[in-house]
Amino acid sequence: MGNNRTPGFLAALAGVALAVIFGLLGITQVLSGRISIGLMAISLVASALIYLFYARGSTIEKTGYGALVFVIATAFIIPVLMVTQQQDQAGATQTVYLQNLQRGAALYGQYCASCHGFLGQGINGPKLNNNTAVNNLTTEDLTGIISGGVRNPNDPSKFLMPAWLDAYGGSLTEVDISYLVALIHSSDPTYRATNHLADVNGFTYVFGSLTNPTQIAEYNLEKKGGNKPPPATFTDLTGQGTVSIVAQDSGANSSGFGWFAVGASPANNTNADNANITIKVGTTVTWTNKSAAPHTVVSGTAAAPTTTFGSLTKTLAANSPDTYSFKFTKAGEYPFFCSIHPAMIGWITVTT
Repeated sequence: MGNNRTPGFLAALAGVALAVIFGLLGITQVLSGRISIGLMAISLVASALIYLFYARGSTIEKTGYGALVFVIATAFIIPVLMVTQQQDQAGATQTVYLQNLQRGAALYGQYCASCHGFLGQGINGPKLNNNTAVNNLTTEDLTGIISGGVRNPNDPSKFLMPAWLDAYGGSLTEVDISYLVALIHSSDPTYRATNHLADVNGFTYVFGSLTNPTQIAEYNLEKKGGNKPPPATFTDLTGQGTVSIVAQDSGANSSGFGWFAVGASPANNTNADNANITIKVGTTVTWTNKSAAPHTVVSGTAAAPTTTFGSLTKTLAANSPDTYSFKFTKAGEYPFFCSIHPAMIGWITVTT
């Protein structure tokens, strides 16, 4: 019983315990596999030498083993310092990453939100906040798109989105654009996990970057699922019992397609995109498609779709006689969009 209480025996137990702890840290990936195995080996060897040191009676042997223990202890401290340094570096990297997201959020609120929404939900421009299609783009892809802009497929001489890089006449530097790319990537949970980044969606920083009261009000409206266009964009069709809204090719919409309410102003043409209308209760609205792509009619906004009217399953085939109709029996505000092309939006105000 007395021998089991010697410092050597206790050191052996402590060494085994440390080895187990380092092994568990390696299994849970808190430490890398090599560091974990190295620390386990050092713990076992050091404890064994200490045990032998106290088990020997000769002064010379104790001196020798004492020297070995000193060497082992020194070797033990070095990897601990390495681990600490790695953790400090990882923490510093995450701090810089989060700062970059905040910078990207401030730029986004200033330059991008008017088209893509303060939440990244997409308005006149496509959704950027965790959009599967956007998530599939590489850093180089996103950098190129933001830098050089997006041409109108119906008129390549015009741009749906301007070139933002200062070398092309834009307002942003290469560093600015890198912040925006980091912001967009951060909305993809898979990207964050794969690259071992902080589990933060940078779009949550946009609100904190806003200082303009109008922008703050718009942000709050969008967060509630609505952002009604200005009154001047609405056409009064309260004198009509039926209204037709047509999907057509549009040079005025970032998707290349737009909704147009027949009878709205400006006149119906392929460069017009106006489906903001005011109608009376009891009016039936019918959607048709004269464009080169299929579309859906979904009530609500891309950020907050509803089931008030419209359907995700009813698709209007390209340039076909397909129709979708809905009779509005209650006064209220009814935004709508196409789930295939979220930039295609319209707003129906129903009055009594």
